[in-house]
Amino acid sequence: MFILKLICLLPFIAYTLGGLASNATTHTPSTETNGFNYFGAIAAVQVVPSNGQTRLYFQNSDNSIQETAVTAPFVVGNNGGSDLLVPAQQVLQGTPIAATLVDASFSEIHVYFFSPSNILSEYIYSDAAAAWRGGASCSDCIDRLNIAVQPGSRMLYAMGSTALSNGRLRVGFVSAETPGTVTEADYANGAGWRFTPLQ
Repeated sequence: MFILKLICLLPFIAYTLGGLASNATTHTPSTETNGFNYFGAIAAVQVVPSNGQTRLYFQNSDNSIQETAVTAPFVVGNNGGSDLLVPAQQVLQGTPIAATLVDASFSEIHVYFFSPSNILSEYIYSDAAAAWRGGASCSDCIDRLNIAVQPGSRMLYAMGSTALSNGRLRVGFVSAETPGTVTEADYANGAGWRFTPLQ
């Protein structure tokens, strides 16, 4: 008897579900990326006060980290182009990304991310050198301290200021040594990097 009732209901169920499916609004994702081929995290820095000049840092689908310059808010700005910043082999797939300026210009930019071996890593731009530095050849990047982050963690932030002698740069992450809390690395002029877990 149950099977007979089920067979009688099948046309009604098919009609109802078919009608719902045909009335549903569908959204087909666009493949248009306007020069962006990204996935995962993205970080941005903006010069203030200015017309909104911005730098975007994002992980490309090939695993590298790219920098894109934008001249102003998107509604009035222009895409100034993208450049490879960090080669793919230096970047953990799905890494968080954090970026900061230390003053009201792009004269010094710091970008933080995790390496494939879960090491807190950094690339630095300075007007003095007119170039980015990072990776094994960077003697003043945080990588050289070999600070392990908690595997699987996606928490990362960065702040910078020339007004502070204590904490000129602050970088927060989950350390492998103290995985139950946030650890903050701060760079103080004359003292170098210090690491303190949040109590």
